[in-house]
Amino acid sequence: MSSPHQTHEHRHQNGHAKADGHVSSLAQRSLDRLVDPSSRRRAYDSASSLAAARPILFSFAITQLLFSFLPLLLFVIFSASTVIFALGAAIFFALFWVGIALLLLVPALLVVSSIALLVWGWALGSFLIARWLYAHAPVSANRLVHVDAAGRHFDVVKNENGVDAKVGDQQ
Repeated sequence: MSSPHQTHEHRHQNGHAKADGHVSSLAQRSLDRLVDPSSRRRAYDSASSLAAARPILFSFAITQLLFSFLPLLLFVIFSASTVIFALGAAIFFALFWVGIALLLLVPALLVVSSIALLVWGWALGSFLIARWLYAHAPVSANRLVHVDAAGRHFDVVKNENGVDAKVGDQQ
């Protein structure tokens, strides 16, 4: 009969074995998604045939890969983080200056809109006053008016081109 301590150790080891099995199967499935198992098998076969045919070249290549992997990985991480930082800084820089430009744009638009409103009001007022004056002029539109003054006779016509007058002798 086993002691409670041994049973606990046995359960503990079985738990680790199950966890290790789960992790390895997850890693295997992930690797299968990245690299096709048949392609991976061909790479393993060609690597083992190279190791058998040229062991010195193979050991040199593996040693170079093992020792170069960490610096290459650090360089890639550094490069990626530098690019990400630069993009973040560029976005922040651009947003900052866009905000400053908005601080200048809003008052400029307020001033320009006010000037445009004043010019529009002036044009509308001028039109209304001119129309009122035109309507109240002594000569009505498209009518002939006969004016006698100092022995002379004037025929005055008010039309779209302005006022036309003909001078004639009194009869």
